[in-house]
Amino acid sequence: MNIGAIIKTKRREKDLTQEQLAEYLNISVSAVSQWESGKTTPDFSLLIPLAEFFDITLDELLGRTPGEKEKVIEDYDLKDRELASRGEVDAAITLWREALARYPGDFHCMHMLQSNLFLSYCANHGNEASEKKAQECVSLGERILRDCKEDECRQGAIQILTYIYSFKDLPFSDEGKAVSYANMAGDASVCRQELLEHAYFSKESKNKRLEIKHYNRLFYAERLTQSLVYDDDIPKGYYLKALETALNIWKQLIYDENYLFYHIRVAEIYSYIASIHAGNGEKKETLEALERALEHSHKSDTLPPKEQNYTSVFVCNASSDPSKSSKNYTETQTQLVLDRMKQKEFDFLQKDSDFLALIRKYVTV
Repeated sequence: MNIGAIIKTKRREKDLTQEQLAEYLNISVSAVSQWESGKTTPDFSLLIPLAEFFDITLDELLGRTPGEKEKVIEDYDLKDRELASRGEVDAAITLWREALARYPGDFHCMHMLQSNLFLSYCANHGNEASEKKAQECVSLGERILRDCKEDECRQGAIQILTYIYSFKDLPFSDEGKAVSYANMAGDASVCRQELLEHAYFSKESKNKRLEIKHYNRLFYAERLTQSLVYDDDIPKGYYLKALETALNIWKQLIYDENYLFYHIRVAEIYSYIASIHAGNGEKKETLEALERALEHSHKSDTLPPKEQNYTSVFVCNASSDPSKSSKNYTETQTQLVLDRMKQKEFDFLQKDSDFLALIRKYVTV
Protein backbone atom coordinates (compact mmCIF):
# COMPACT_ATOMS: atom_id res chain seq x y z
CA MET A 1 0.00 0.00 0.00
CA ASN A 2 1.44 3.41 -0.98
CA ILE A 3 1.58 6.40 1.32
CA GLY A 4 -1.48 8.07 -0.25
CA ALA A 5 -3.63 4.99 0.34
CA ILE A 6 -2.39 4.77 3.93
CA ILE A 7 -3.24 8.44 4.60
CA LYS A 8 -6.71 7.89 3.15
CA THR A 9 -7.26 4.77 5.31
CA LYS A 10 -6.03 6.43 8.51
CA ARG A 11 -8.07 9.59 7.81
CA ARG A 12 -11.22 7.55 7.45
CA GLU A 13 -10.43 5.61 10.62
CA LYS A 14 -10.43 8.95 12.43
CA ASP A 15 -13.71 9.85 10.69
CA LEU A 16 -12.20 12.98 9.16
CA THR A 17 -12.85 14.69 5.85
CA GLN A 18 -10.03 15.81 3.58
CA GLU A 19 -10.89 19.37 4.55
CA GLN A 20 -10.50 18.59 8.26
CA LEU A 21 -7.14 16.85 7.77
CA ALA A 22 -5.95 19.82 5.71
CA GLU A 23 -6.99 22.14 8.47
CA TYR A 24 -5.09 20.20 11.12
CA LEU A 25 -1.93 20.19 9.01
CA ASN A 26 -2.35 23.78 7.81
CA ILE A 27 -2.19 22.78 4.15
CA SER A 28 -4.58 22.94 1.18
CA VAL A 29 -7.38 20.44 0.60
CA SER A 30 -5.96 19.99 -2.90
CA ALA A 31 -2.68 18.71 -1.40
CA VAL A 32 -4.51 16.02 0.61
CA SER A 33 -6.58 15.05 -2.42
CA GLN A 34 -3.51 14.66 -4.58
CA TRP A 35 -1.75 12.53 -1.94
CA GLU A 36 -4.69 10.18 -1.68
CA SER A 37 -5.06 9.89 -5.45
CA GLY A 38 -1.36 9.08 -5.78
CA LYS A 39 -0.59 12.09 -7.94
CA THR A 40 1.87 13.55 -5.41
CA THR A 41 3.43 12.57 -2.09
CA PRO A 42 3.75 14.59 1.13
CA ASP A 43 6.70 16.89 1.57
CA PHE A 44 9.46 15.39 3.69
CA SER A 45 8.79 17.98 6.43
CA LEU A 46 5.24 16.66 6.82
CA LEU A 47 6.09 12.98 7.34
CA ILE A 48 6.69 13.21 11.09
CA PRO A 49 3.62 15.42 11.72
CA LEU A 50 1.49 12.97 9.72
CA ALA A 51 2.82 9.96 11.63
CA GLU A 52 2.26 11.78 14.95
CA PHE A 53 -1.24 12.85 13.95
CA PHE A 54 -2.28 9.30 13.07
CA ASP A 55 -0.30 7.88 16.04
CA ILE A 56 1.66 5.49 13.86
CA THR A 57 5.36 4.99 13.12
CA LEU A 58 7.10 6.39 10.06
CA ASP A 59 7.53 2.82 8.81
CA GLU A 60 3.78 2.28 9.01
CA LEU A 61 3.11 5.59 7.26
CA LEU A 62 5.51 4.62 4.47
CA GLY A 63 3.96 1.18 4.15
CA ARG A 64 6.89 -0.70 5.59
CA THR A 65 6.34 -3.62 7.93
CA PRO A 66 8.90 -5.18 10.32
CA GLY A 67 11.01 -7.77 8.55
CA GLU A 68 9.63 -6.79 5.14
CA LYS A 69 13.02 -6.26 3.56
CA GLU A 70 14.30 -9.61 4.81
CA LYS A 71 11.22 -11.39 3.43
CA VAL A 72 11.49 -9.63 0.06
CA ILE A 73 15.18 -10.56 -0.27
CA GLU A 74 14.36 -14.16 0.71
CA ASP A 75 11.89 -14.17 -2.19
CA TYR A 76 14.59 -12.86 -4.52
CA ASP A 77 16.91 -15.64 -3.32
CA LEU A 78 14.22 -18.24 -4.00
CA LYS A 79 13.65 -16.91 -7.53
CA ASP A 80 17.42 -16.87 -8.07
CA ARG A 81 17.70 -20.56 -7.12
CA GLU A 82 14.91 -21.44 -9.55
CA LEU A 83 16.64 -19.55 -12.37
CA ALA A 84 20.04 -21.01 -11.47
CA SER A 85 18.71 -24.58 -11.63
CA ARG A 86 17.66 -23.88 -15.24
CA GLY A 87 20.84 -22.02 -16.16
CA GLU A 88 18.97 -18.76 -16.85
CA VAL A 89 21.80 -16.45 -15.82
CA ASP A 90 20.66 -13.38 -17.77
CA ALA A 91 17.24 -13.56 -16.13
CA ALA A 92 19.00 -13.76 -12.75
CA ILE A 93 21.01 -10.63 -13.62
CA THR A 94 17.75 -8.79 -14.37
CA LEU A 95 16.31 -10.07 -11.08
CA TRP A 96 19.20 -8.77 -8.97
CA ARG A 97 19.33 -5.45 -10.82
CA GLU A 98 15.71 -5.01 -9.75
CA ALA A 99 16.57 -6.00 -6.17
CA LEU A 100 19.52 -3.62 -6.03
CA ALA A 101 17.43 -0.77 -7.44
CA ARG A 102 14.97 -1.40 -4.62
CA TYR A 103 17.64 -1.77 -1.93
CA PRO A 104 20.67 0.12 -3.32
CA GLY A 105 22.74 -0.25 -0.16
CA ASP A 106 22.17 -3.98 0.40
CA PHE A 107 25.45 -5.86 -0.02
CA HIS A 108 23.82 -9.27 -0.39
CA CYS A 109 21.91 -8.00 -3.46
CA MET A 110 25.11 -6.41 -4.71
CA HIS A 111 27.08 -9.64 -4.30
CA MET A 112 24.39 -11.73 -6.00
CA LEU A 113 24.40 -9.38 -8.98
CA GLN A 114 28.19 -9.57 -9.11
CA SER A 115 28.10 -13.38 -8.94
CA ASN A 116 25.61 -13.71 -11.79
CA LEU A 117 27.49 -11.23 -13.94
CA PHE A 118 30.59 -13.34 -13.37
CA LEU A 119 28.76 -16.55 -14.33
CA SER A 120 27.47 -14.90 -17.49
CA TYR A 121 30.96 -13.69 -18.39
CA CYS A 122 32.40 -17.20 -17.89
CA ALA A 123 29.73 -18.71 -20.15
CA ASN A 124 30.02 -16.14 -22.93
CA HIS A 125 33.44 -14.50 -22.72
CA GLY A 126 35.14 -13.12 -25.77
CA ASN A 127 32.76 -10.37 -26.84
CA GLU A 128 32.12 -6.73 -25.95
CA ALA A 129 28.98 -7.45 -23.93
CA SER A 130 30.74 -10.01 -21.73
CA GLU A 131 33.66 -7.61 -21.22
CA LYS A 132 31.24 -4.98 -19.90
CA LYS A 133 29.89 -7.55 -17.45
CA ALA A 134 33.42 -8.27 -16.26
CA GLN A 135 34.01 -4.54 -15.76
CA GLU A 136 30.78 -4.28 -13.76
CA CYS A 137 31.93 -7.25 -11.66
CA VAL A 138 35.06 -5.31 -10.79
CA SER A 139 33.10 -2.15 -9.93
CA LEU A 140 30.66 -4.02 -7.66
CA GLY A 141 33.40 -6.08 -6.02
CA GLU A 142 35.57 -3.09 -5.22
CA ARG A 143 32.54 -1.25 -3.78
CA ILE A 144 31.80 -4.25 -1.55
CA LEU A 145 35.37 -4.36 -0.29
CA ARG A 146 35.38 -0.60 0.32
CA ASP A 147 32.11 -0.36 2.24
CA CYS A 148 30.89 -3.79 3.38
CA LYS A 149 31.71 -5.31 6.76
CA GLU A 150 29.97 -8.66 6.16
CA ASP A 151 32.61 -11.36 5.79
CA GLU A 152 30.67 -13.62 3.41
CA CYS A 153 30.08 -10.86 0.87
CA ARG A 154 33.67 -9.67 1.16
CA GLN A 155 35.12 -13.14 0.61
CA GLY A 156 32.89 -13.67 -2.42
CA ALA A 157 33.98 -10.33 -3.87
CA ILE A 158 37.64 -11.19 -3.30
CA GLN A 159 37.21 -14.50 -5.13
CA ILE A 160 35.56 -12.96 -8.17
CA LEU A 161 37.98 -10.03 -8.35
CA THR A 162 40.92 -12.44 -8.28
CA TYR A 163 39.49 -14.47 -11.15
CA ILE A 164 38.46 -11.45 -13.23
CA TYR A 165 41.86 -9.78 -13.03
CA SER A 166 43.58 -13.08 -13.91
CA PHE A 167 41.61 -13.73 -17.14
CA LYS A 168 44.14 -13.20 -19.90
CA ASP A 169 41.56 -12.36 -22.57
CA LEU A 170 40.39 -9.24 -20.74
CA PRO A 171 42.15 -6.00 -21.74
CA PHE A 172 42.27 -4.95 -18.08
CA SER A 173 43.71 -8.23 -16.77
CA ASP A 174 46.25 -7.44 -14.08
CA GLU A 175 48.42 -10.06 -12.39
CA GLY A 176 49.47 -7.68 -9.65
CA LYS A 177 45.86 -6.92 -8.69
CA ALA A 178 44.90 -10.61 -8.94
CA VAL A 179 47.71 -11.52 -6.54
CA SER A 180 46.82 -8.65 -4.22
CA TYR A 181 43.18 -9.74 -3.96
CA ALA A 182 44.12 -13.41 -3.60
CA ASN A 183 46.32 -12.50 -0.64
CA MET A 184 43.31 -10.92 1.05
CA ALA A 185 41.59 -14.32 1.32
CA GLY A 186 42.07 -16.66 4.24
CA ASP A 187 44.36 -19.68 4.17
CA ALA A 188 42.72 -22.97 3.10
CA SER A 189 43.61 -24.61 6.41
CA VAL A 190 41.61 -22.02 8.37
CA CYS A 191 38.48 -21.89 6.20
CA ARG A 192 35.03 -22.42 7.71
CA GLN A 193 34.58 -25.93 6.28
CA GLU A 194 37.94 -27.13 7.60
CA LEU A 195 37.46 -25.65 11.06
CA LEU A 196 33.90 -26.91 11.52
CA GLU A 197 35.08 -30.45 10.92
CA HIS A 198 37.11 -30.08 14.10
CA ALA A 199 34.77 -27.79 16.02
CA TYR A 200 32.09 -30.49 16.39
CA PHE A 201 33.64 -33.02 18.76
CA SER A 202 30.91 -34.30 21.11
CA LYS A 203 28.99 -37.55 20.80
CA GLU A 204 25.80 -35.56 20.27
CA SER A 205 27.25 -33.76 17.25
CA LYS A 206 28.71 -36.85 15.57
CA ASN A 207 26.24 -36.76 12.66
CA LYS A 208 26.92 -33.08 12.05
CA ARG A 209 30.67 -33.72 12.15
CA LEU A 210 30.37 -36.58 9.65
CA GLU A 211 28.16 -34.51 7.37
CA ILE A 212 30.74 -31.72 7.22
CA LYS A 213 33.61 -34.19 6.83
CA HIS A 214 31.91 -35.95 3.91
CA TYR A 215 30.99 -32.70 2.17
CA ASN A 216 34.62 -31.64 2.60
CA ARG A 217 35.83 -34.85 0.92
CA LEU A 218 33.60 -34.19 -2.07
CA PHE A 219 34.75 -30.57 -2.17
CA TYR A 220 38.44 -31.48 -2.04
CA ALA A 221 37.95 -34.20 -4.67
CA GLU A 222 36.28 -31.72 -6.97
CA ARG A 223 39.01 -29.12 -6.46
CA LEU A 224 41.74 -31.68 -7.17
CA THR A 225 40.07 -33.26 -10.19
CA GLN A 226 39.10 -29.91 -11.73
CA SER A 227 42.67 -28.76 -11.24
CA LEU A 228 43.85 -31.75 -13.27
CA VAL A 229 41.19 -31.37 -15.97
CA TYR A 230 41.82 -27.66 -16.52
CA ASP A 231 45.57 -27.42 -15.89
CA ASP A 232 47.16 -25.65 -18.87
CA ASP A 233 50.62 -26.29 -17.45
CA ILE A 234 50.53 -30.10 -17.74
CA PRO A 235 53.35 -31.16 -20.11
CA LYS A 236 52.31 -32.09 -23.62
CA GLY A 237 51.46 -35.77 -23.85
CA TYR A 238 50.42 -36.09 -20.20
CA TYR A 239 46.91 -34.65 -20.43
CA LEU A 240 45.27 -38.05 -20.98
CA LYS A 241 47.11 -39.29 -17.89
CA ALA A 242 45.80 -36.28 -15.94
CA LEU A 243 42.23 -37.05 -17.03
CA GLU A 244 42.57 -40.72 -16.12
CA THR A 245 43.96 -39.71 -12.73
CA ALA A 246 41.00 -37.40 -12.12
CA LEU A 247 38.61 -40.16 -13.15
CA ASN A 248 40.26 -42.64 -10.80
CA ILE A 249 39.92 -40.22 -7.88
CA TRP A 250 36.14 -40.17 -8.39
CA LYS A 251 36.03 -43.93 -8.88
CA GLN A 252 37.86 -44.53 -5.61
CA LEU A 253 35.92 -42.01 -3.54
CA ILE A 254 32.49 -43.00 -4.94
CA TYR A 255 33.30 -46.65 -5.59
CA ASP A 256 29.62 -47.66 -6.01
CA GLU A 257 29.12 -45.18 -8.89
CA ASN A 258 26.20 -43.45 -7.15
CA TYR A 259 27.69 -40.12 -8.23
CA LEU A 260 24.50 -38.01 -8.00
CA PHE A 261 25.64 -34.42 -8.73
CA TYR A 262 29.12 -35.61 -9.72
CA HIS A 263 27.80 -37.54 -12.72
CA ILE A 264 28.34 -34.13 -14.36
CA ARG A 265 32.03 -34.09 -13.52
CA VAL A 266 32.59 -37.72 -14.53
CA ALA A 267 30.76 -37.17 -17.83
CA GLU A 268 32.93 -34.11 -18.45
CA ILE A 269 36.12 -36.11 -17.92
CA TYR A 270 34.99 -38.90 -20.24
CA SER A 271 34.07 -36.36 -22.95
CA TYR A 272 37.60 -34.89 -22.80
CA ILE A 273 39.10 -38.40 -22.94
CA ALA A 274 36.95 -39.06 -26.01
CA SER A 275 38.28 -35.91 -27.67
CA ILE A 276 41.88 -37.01 -27.19
CA HIS A 277 41.26 -40.47 -28.62
CA ALA A 278 39.28 -38.92 -31.49
CA GLY A 279 42.19 -36.61 -32.24
CA ASN A 280 44.37 -39.71 -32.55
CA GLY A 281 41.84 -41.43 -34.84
CA GLU A 282 41.20 -44.19 -32.28
CA LYS A 283 37.64 -45.29 -32.98
CA LYS A 284 37.18 -47.99 -30.31
CA GLU A 285 38.52 -45.88 -27.43
CA THR A 286 36.61 -42.82 -28.64
CA LEU A 287 33.28 -44.62 -28.74
CA GLU A 288 33.85 -46.23 -25.34
CA ALA A 289 34.57 -42.84 -23.73
CA LEU A 290 31.60 -41.20 -25.47
CA GLU A 291 29.30 -44.01 -24.33
CA ARG A 292 30.38 -43.43 -20.74
CA ALA A 293 30.08 -39.64 -21.08
CA LEU A 294 26.54 -39.93 -22.41
CA GLU A 295 25.60 -42.53 -19.82
CA HIS A 296 26.66 -40.29 -16.92
CA SER A 297 25.10 -37.22 -18.55
CA HIS A 298 21.79 -39.02 -18.94
CA LYS A 299 21.91 -40.17 -15.31
CA SER A 300 22.51 -36.58 -14.26
CA ASP A 301 19.62 -35.30 -16.38
CA THR A 302 17.20 -37.88 -14.97
CA LEU A 303 17.99 -37.55 -11.27
CA PRO A 304 14.75 -36.96 -9.32
CA PRO A 305 14.38 -33.37 -8.04
CA LYS A 306 14.77 -34.28 -4.39
CA GLU A 307 17.51 -34.64 -1.81
CA GLN A 308 19.37 -37.96 -1.86
CA ASN A 309 22.37 -39.17 0.11
CA TYR A 310 25.48 -40.56 -1.49
CA THR A 311 25.92 -44.25 -0.65
CA SER A 312 29.70 -44.61 -0.68
CA VAL A 313 30.76 -45.09 2.95
CA PHE A 314 33.31 -42.30 2.52
CA VAL A 315 30.70 -39.64 1.71
CA CYS A 316 27.34 -41.15 2.74
CA ASN A 317 26.51 -38.34 5.17
CA ALA A 318 26.56 -35.84 2.32
CA SER A 319 23.57 -35.39 0.03
CA SER A 320 22.63 -33.81 -3.30
CA ASP A 321 19.45 -32.17 -4.54
CA PRO A 322 19.26 -31.41 -8.31
CA SER A 323 16.56 -28.81 -7.71
CA LYS A 324 19.08 -26.76 -5.73
CA SER A 325 21.96 -27.06 -8.20
CA SER A 326 22.93 -24.10 -10.35
CA LYS A 327 24.53 -23.74 -13.77
CA ASN A 328 25.29 -20.99 -16.28
CA TYR A 329 23.88 -22.72 -19.37
CA THR A 330 20.40 -23.90 -20.37
CA GLU A 331 21.30 -27.13 -22.20
CA THR A 332 20.94 -30.56 -20.61
CA GLN A 333 24.12 -32.44 -19.74
CA THR A 334 23.34 -34.94 -22.50
CA GLN A 335 22.98 -32.16 -25.06
CA LEU A 336 26.38 -30.77 -24.08
CA VAL A 337 28.03 -34.10 -24.91
CA LEU A 338 26.07 -34.44 -28.16
CA ASP A 339 27.18 -30.93 -29.13
CA ARG A 340 30.79 -31.85 -28.39
CA MET A 341 30.44 -34.82 -30.78
CA LYS A 342 29.94 -32.29 -33.60
CA GLN A 343 33.44 -30.87 -33.13
CA LYS A 344 36.13 -31.27 -35.75
CA GLU A 345 38.08 -34.08 -34.07
CA PHE A 346 35.04 -36.36 -34.46
CA ASP A 347 34.74 -35.76 -38.22
CA PHE A 348 36.25 -39.16 -39.04
CA LEU A 349 33.27 -40.82 -37.31
CA GLN A 350 30.42 -38.73 -38.72
CA LYS A 351 29.37 -41.52 -41.11
CA ASP A 352 30.28 -44.40 -38.82
CA SER A 353 27.25 -46.60 -38.00
CA ASP A 354 28.29 -47.15 -34.35
CA PHE A 355 28.82 -43.43 -33.84
CA LEU A 356 25.44 -42.58 -35.41
CA ALA A 357 23.70 -45.28 -33.39
CA LEU A 358 25.12 -43.78 -30.21
CA ILE A 359 23.75 -40.36 -31.16
CA ARG A 360 20.32 -41.79 -31.97
CA LYS A 361 20.22 -43.65 -28.66
CA TYR A 362 20.58 -40.46 -26.61
CA VAL A 363 18.83 -37.98 -28.90
CA THR A 364 15.63 -39.98 -28.47
CA VAL A 365 16.06 -40.65 -24.74
